[in-house]
Amino acid sequence: SKYGSPISSQKIRQNIDGVSIHKLIQEYGSPLFVFSKQKITEKYLTLKEAFNSRYPDVRFSWSYKTNYLNEICKIYHDLGSIAEVVSEFEYQKARNLGIEGKDIIFNGPYKPKEDLKIAVKEGAKIHIDNFFELDDLEDIARELGVKIPVAIRINMDTGIYPAWSRFGFNFENNEAYEA
Repeated sequence: SKYGSPISSQKIRQNIDGVSIHKLIQEYGSPLFVFSKQKITEKYLTLKEAFNSRYPDVRFSWSYKTNYLNEICKIYHDLGSIAEVVSEFEYQKARNLGIEGKDIIFNGPYKPKEDLKIAVKEGAKIHIDNFFELDDLEDIARELGVKIPVAIRINMDTGIYPAWSRFGFNFENNEAYEA
């Protein structure tokens, strides 16, 4: 080849988890995206052991924005992860996959009031990202007559530049304390 020596067929992957790539391409066509349940499980269990050996109360959550294909989400949930979602679409996807509200972390910078109300009623863990959400949650708490446990997202100067302050409440200007 004009670009150097040809690639040896020994260096080209021939199968994924014992399934011939050639046969997969014949059956499903190309391009084809293939995920290895075996590899995902292996990596997950390695990571879980690393954290559990140091922090016995750690709880993993699967970020739907990373990949919200049903089967991928199911793998992580079957391994014990709860759901971390950033939109009503992802929240409903988790619910449709059988994840209870109490096992959903509702995160992200935009959560409409009606979506927040559903999450509150279902016991989701809500991470507040801005004062608009805080105001909406105060209204919902009054309307439903409940106290809502929440977490707040904080951004701060960590010495890394450029500083990222797009999401959450700022620490340095006391916005986080005010929230």
